[in-house]
Amino acid sequence: MATIPERLPIYARPGVVRFIDLQDTPSSYAGQAGKGLIVKSTEDGLEFGVAGVTKHTQLTDKEVNGVIDHALLSVRDGHLYNISAWKRLLATQPYKALEILRKTWIGATGENSCYALTFDGTYLYVGLRISPARVIKVNPVTMTTVASWVGASGESYCHALTFDGTYLYVGLDISPARVIKIDPITMTTVASWVGATGDDYCKTLTFDGTYLYVGLSTSPARVIKIDPVTMTTVASWEGEYPEENCNSLAFDGAYLYAGLRITPARVIKIDPATMTTVASWVGASGDDFCYALTFDGSYIYAGLFGSPAKVIKINPATMTTVASWVDPAGELNCRVLTFDGIYIYAGYYRTPAKVVKINPVDMTTVATWIAASGENYCWALTHDGHYVYVGLIATPAKVIRKIMRDIDETGV
Repeated sequence: MATIPERLPIYARPGVVRFIDLQDTPSSYAGQAGKGLIVKSTEDGLEFGVAGVTKHTQLTDKEVNGVIDHALLSVRDGHLYNISAWKRLLATQPYKALEILRKTWIGATGENSCYALTFDGTYLYVGLRISPARVIKVNPVTMTTVASWVGASGESYCHALTFDGTYLYVGLDISPARVIKIDPITMTTVASWVGATGDDYCKTLTFDGTYLYVGLSTSPARVIKIDPVTMTTVASWEGEYPEENCNSLAFDGAYLYAGLRITPARVIKIDPATMTTVASWVGASGDDFCYALTFDGSYIYAGLFGSPAKVIKINPATMTTVASWVDPAGELNCRVLTFDGIYIYAGYYRTPAKVVKINPVDMTTVATWIAASGENYCWALTHDGHYVYVGLIATPAKVIRKIMRDIDETGV
């Protein structure tokens, strides 16, 4: 039987020269991983490199997006992994760099004043304080309108939104208060709840997994417990003097918390089973007007609409102050809070709008974002796990999508 000759590697076969042995190419592969072969600028040989682009300032808008999505690995999941490369891009083209992170939804003519935001896991919903009320369903990837719901005659001023996993609920700031149950797929009304005499001005909504709770701006303050299946009142809590004006609600898995817009600010801990007061937190002198509440899994945070703005960290077991964050610039009017699983975000009612990112562990400022000229009055905040959404009172309404995780945007 004939012997089968050993098959040689191509570079070892007679007449074949190694690539790196060619006279017009580099002599080694060392340190060239990931690079391509290009013609030298002297046009007399080949070298390893990146064709056409040697620095960020040579990139087009489309190419910059490609650099962010690929060379920097991705910003689409809410993180910037290659901070050094990102800082270089900020240094060379800060406008392009920030615009890649930011997208804006702007309402159509007549779609004014964003007063509420919520997220259903896929879509963003924007509640407008107009008459009749309107809720806009927004694609958060493109920040474009998908569909809208418009209230019937008399269904005015959307001040609150929440989502129960299936349906969307719209709280109306009218007398008597009204809550509309919406199918988010069709953006049509399913049912509604209308308050009794004196159940006026829905300012806030929350959901505990079974029941819906409506916070009313009344004197004394009132919270209504609603069965979302039948959209009927189950029970109610009513404060005692001077417990007025419930403007915020939060739920910690066991208890309900009502933030009151009074001086000094007050947060009431309510047993949702009996709708009775369990305990309360009362702010110190100057801790005025609780407009916002959020919960991080362990602590309650109260956002104060005073001067300067404050966020108070409260132990829900004892209803005592654990720590507080005070605006270092002495600015006033924290209007809204949200928690993204790691950080607290405080939105300001100011011109231009401002959002501060706070570390809840030590209650220190992590980053600050200040809107552009004309982007005024943050009245709503939410997040989707990756991005923070800032709802502005504007004509037409505006919602800005921002990443605020891994960079400090102060002064950029």
